[in-house]
Amino acid sequence: MLSGLLPINKPVDIRSTYCVDQIRRAVGRKNKVGHGGTLDSTASGLLVILIGQATRLSSFIMEMPKCYDTVLQLGSETSTDDASGRTVAEADWRDISEKIVDIALCGFLGWRMQCPPNISAVHVDGERAHVLARSGQIPDIAPKAVYFEKIIRTSDISSDGKVSFRIFCRKGTYIRSFARDLGRALFSCAHVHSLERISVGDFSLNECKSAADILNMGADEISKELIPIEKVRLACPSYLADQNTSVRLINGLGVSLTEMKRLSFQSRASENGSIAVISDKLFSVCSAKTVGGTFNLMPSVNIINDRS
Repeated sequence: MLSGLLPINKPVDIRSTYCVDQIRRAVGRKNKVGHGGTLDSTASGLLVILIGQATRLSSFIMEMPKCYDTVLQLGSETSTDDASGRTVAEADWRDISEKIVDIALCGFLGWRMQCPPNISAVHVDGERAHVLARSGQIPDIAPKAVYFEKIIRTSDISSDGKVSFRIFCRKGTYIRSFARDLGRALFSCAHVHSLERISVGDFSLNECKSAADILNMGADEISKELIPIEKVRLACPSYLADQNTSVRLINGLGVSLTEMKRLSFQSRASENGSIAVISDKLFSVCSAKTVGGTFNLMPSVNIINDRS
């Protein structure tokens, strides 16, 4: 049975689910295959494929901070908030300067409420928003809180109204919604012209093989490309456990932080308070709880390394 993580460089016009299906066929149906956060078919870049026990880390990989490079087209808004949709609104953009854009960006930093695009996978009354939208309905999508760590304008505004950005954000952020909202903040319109995800946590696009290479590999070749679960650094603090501590976690028992050595001092707590505990036999994702006045860690996900 295979187990590990496989970052790949997904091109435009290929769905994340297609990549998962092709790798599942290659490694065999007995191996679970998923991903650590979808990437639109109109976007390219880093897609983290999860195989075997690594699929249990999906929600934790999704929590990792992300970085995108995007090019926005000023002057028009589309039905999909990217270049694949039909134009639904137009406005002049020629009076918009780089300084005005930079000032507008300040209003997007930190936590803010964002309404996902109509063409998205969010659920509305039990149905996917994109299903409702493509059937002619207007989905009533509730805004949700998202977080922008940093937004850097990486180009001047071109003669045809294009401008580039590098965006650092967290889980659940839609860059297409950012484009739409920035256009409106500039008293104009905008949509995503192109989008590329360049990092997820410590995973970097520069270190990925192309989807074309990976999807043509067999199971043996794919196994050589996998990153072991114990090598993964989640977006949370991590600790090293000894044998006794590992046994307690495997049995579902809590452990004290004082029993372990801190591994990642630079990591900050994740949004849900997860903490990783690692040993030669165990990779455990824990939640922190106060028990009898003592700060303990309780295992949420235990992945046991049974390799000899």
